[in-house]
Amino acid sequence: MKILRRYVLREHLGPFVAALGVLTGLMLLNQLARRFSDLVGKGLPWYVIGEVFALSVPFILAMTMPMAVLVAVLYTYSRLSSDNEITAIKAGGVSLWRMMIPVLLASTVLAAGMVGFNDKILPESNHSLRKLLTDIGRKQPTFELRERVINEVVDGKLFLQSARIDRMRSMLRDLIIFDLGRPDADRTIYADSGHMAFNEAQTDLYLTLYDGSMYERDANDAAMGNRTIYGKQVIRVEGVSNELERGGGSGWRGDREMNIAMMKDQVRERRARLAELADSTADLLHTLAPVVSAEPGRSKTSPTSEGQDSASASHHDSLSAAEEAPRSPPSAAPAAATSAADSTVAPKRKPSYEALKARLAPRRSSMPPEGDPVAFAAHIRSELQRVASHRDMQHRELNRYAVEIQKKFAIPVAAIVFVLIGAPIGVRFPRGGIGMVIGVSLTVFSVYYVFLIGGEELADRDFITPFWAMWAPNVLFTIVGGIIFTIVTRSGTGGHWSLVAWLHGRFLPSQRSGNSADSSLEGDPA
Repeated sequence: MKILRRYVLREHLGPFVAALGVLTGLMLLNQLARRFSDLVGKGLPWYVIGEVFALSVPFILAMTMPMAVLVAVLYTYSRLSSDNEITAIKAGGVSLWRMMIPVLLASTVLAAGMVGFNDKILPESNHSLRKLLTDIGRKQPTFELRERVINEVVDGKLFLQSARIDRMRSMLRDLIIFDLGRPDADRTIYADSGHMAFNEAQTDLYLTLYDGSMYERDANDAAMGNRTIYGKQVIRVEGVSNELERGGGSGWRGDREMNIAMMKDQVRERRARLAELADSTADLLHTLAPVVSAEPGRSKTSPTSEGQDSASASHHDSLSAAEEAPRSPPSAAPAAATSAADSTVAPKRKPSYEALKARLAPRRSSMPPEGDPVAFAAHIRSELQRVASHRDMQHRELNRYAVEIQKKFAIPVAAIVFVLIGAPIGVRFPRGGIGMVIGVSLTVFSVYYVFLIGGEELADRDFITPFWAMWAPNVLFTIVGGIIFTIVTRSGTGGHWSLVAWLHGRFLPSQRSGNSADSSLEGDPA
């Protein structure tokens, strides 16, 4: 049995390596085509371009590893079945499941290694790649100029817009320059055409402008300014380097640049913020409760008799007098003193609006004007909308990090799932050849990654949980693989038995027994 296991694994090794190399090369060429315009024409040395593609390989490997497993399993079991080796092995008492066990164990070890790879190596390579691309983007920024768009040449100081850009000759047509870098004046420069060039040290940019005008406005007095018409003008822009400076990228990391521990910290932080928002919302609603429950002009006691009605009315009048007392002018003090007896029945209290303002004292600077309930209601509404928007944003970020955590496990486990699908399909179609391998692989890949991308989008929108968003494709294909495996083991490995005939016999037993053509399918063709 050990010899058989080693033989089966050795048969998978060659197709796996070949499939991994081909798939990785194809995706690397795709990356080359996508980044070609960002790299070519910037005067980058060859080793920098090579570093860009080398740092792209870990991300590609994380995607192509399960694909290579499926291709290798399909090819190997299809070839073993076509050479009748599967039939010989089964004749020796070894079932298809026992033949799959060493492959499943190998794919499990591979999946465990890929989990560690995705957690330790992949985030660091993605972070290094983003920093390198940022550094490349800063080199010769004029190459990144876009037509009919205001481009920022110097951070916060110099902006440029051009209708047409000839990058081969570094020429610009119909351009406007906004110079905001001078503390005493702002300049707006128009030109019919212009030429860009760097100095010999590749540290400063020179703009040679032709046939235009310049408007200069005093920064302290907008009414003061002048206009200059020129035929040719040279503008020197310092600090626009054409040299590649490494290490200038920020230390900020995106979700795909974090390991599992970092993303778990982010999830805990988002949950703490959501708890704080829930507490603040509950406090705000508790503060608003007296305002919402108050009904001016009506008594809060239910009238059960005329005496209770009159008592309630007198009590309401005394409350109204007490509430209006602080707003009475000074001349009304003697009149207020005569109603001192009423104060023993209804002690003075602030109106609910004033109490609410006192509760919201920390936000007094943003409160509406005094005594304006309409503006106050608008303020409360905007406050609730702000809290709701902030809560939704935190929830989306929480789901995004949770999805990435689950993805680091779900994609490697797909290698195990693909063995369950590929082995029975390869056995069932022994003469399918490379066409069957490519067709089945593309179908499975397409369906799997459509489910994966769709699940990620649904999880970000909070329609499903992050766990099911990432693990649903694995569960689905595991079920499909189990069904195909059951069909194959019950039907044998050869002959012309088909899935349609199995379904026909399974769900239409009466026709199977009455039809001689169908009854011939009951036996095992093998």
